Amino acid sequence: MAEGRVTRRGMLGSAAIAGAAVFASCDAGEPAGAPKAGLLAPATLTYANWFAAGNAQDVLFQYQGALFKDRHPQLTVEQVKRGPGVSMLEMFLSMAAAGTAPDLAALNPQFVEPLRARGLLADLTGYVKRDARTFRPDDFYEATRLRAIRNGRWHAIPLQMGLWFTVYNRALIQQGGQREPDSSWTWEDALEIARAVKSREPGVLGIAFPPYELPVRGNGGEILSKDEKKCLLGEPPATEAVQWIANLRVKHQVVPQPQETAGLNAQTLFTSGRYLFHIGDPGFLSSVQRAAPVFDWDIAVPPRGRSAQVSTVKGPSLVVSSATPHEEAAWAWLSDYTGVEMQRYVSVEGKIVSARKSALAAFVALDEGFDKRVLLAAAAMARPMPYVAKYDEIDKEIDAGLDAVYNGRAPAATAMREAARKVDLVLGSA
Repeated sequence: MAEGRVTRRGMLGSAAIAGAAVFASCDAGEPAGAPKAGLLAPATLTYANWFAAGNAQDVLFQYQGALFKDRHPQLTVEQVKRGPGVSMLEMFLSMAAAGTAPDLAALNPQFVEPLRARGLLADLTGYVKRDARTFRPDDFYEATRLRAIRNGRWHAIPLQMGLWFTVYNRALIQQGGQREPDSSWTWEDALEIARAVKSREPGVLGIAFPPYELPVRGNGGEILSKDEKKCLLGEPPATEAVQWIANLRVKHQVVPQPQETAGLNAQTLFTSGRYLFHIGDPGFLSSVQRAAPVFDWDIAVPPRGRSAQVSTVKGPSLVVSSATPHEEAAWAWLSDYTGVEMQRYVSVEGKIVSARKSALAAFVALDEGFDKRVLLAAAAMARPMPYVAKYDEIDKEIDAGLDAVYNGRAPAATAMREAARKVDLVLGSA
């Protein structure tokens, strides 16, 4: 068995110890106001999610479920899968309106705040505080806690950590004598490397547009003000960065026109050697690994801007419905599923980037032929997106502004000021 792999026997023993500590009677050191732990009544819990069979989270559900059932035979957890064309927000709201809200749900970050603002999510703060010694909330990366905590209260528990980082074709860079991406490379370096390689290799299309928030934040800009009441994308640091991104296509021609990609996605273009590098996330990385490119490749942190070097943290969290009649049982399952041992298991066996520091460290320790230390560096520089209650509405306005700039229909100063104005209207109506 590979070093660092967690055995079922070892997992069961450690999980049982953790469970005993969590459900023991409260002692004198328990936080004031925390819910009292006690015996769990028989219950069947519903867990709403979108994870397909064979997905790492589905594998963990089966694995953890067997161990959890051994310790709590009176509890059953049943999965409820999202239907096609329906978001988890729509699914949750529909079930809640019908009086059948799921006891637990997996949610992408933009869906947590809309549900919390409606009072549909249970406040888990008391449980987190009560079980802090075994649950170890400090083991979650700070950036993931920011999406889970609002006004000092926990309404979600981080599950995975989607990070932006660079996946690059080392062979193409080395053949042209270019500098490989490293911890100190800049956006200007990225542009120069792409221009040099593309000019020498006629079959290379270049790169894809990077996520807009990386150059914007790297240039000292931001999306929303700290109080989340004003959009800042119309300010010079942001408009300069957005125009720089657009110039990758309209001026420097290192980002292909849509017709040049022939409808192929970024993963196919990268693994076929037509993209030099791509700012991707763990899902993109996994797809590259499965495709097994014939060329040498590696990963690096996102490039540095004039003011900062940043990544973005995304990824789902787990929540408990405020309508559940089985809140203690739901927390028992959720805290076990997102706990230290289970997240270490799914990180090592399922090769995902967990929101827990200890789990990510275990994944990084496995040698798979690329520099996994980059994931630790990206996690350390990651910032969350401003996931306000009307995030999808403001994201739509931002995308419209970016599309106008990227396709040369308007300069960034004009398009992004208009986008910011419309975002402010949305924020003002919240």
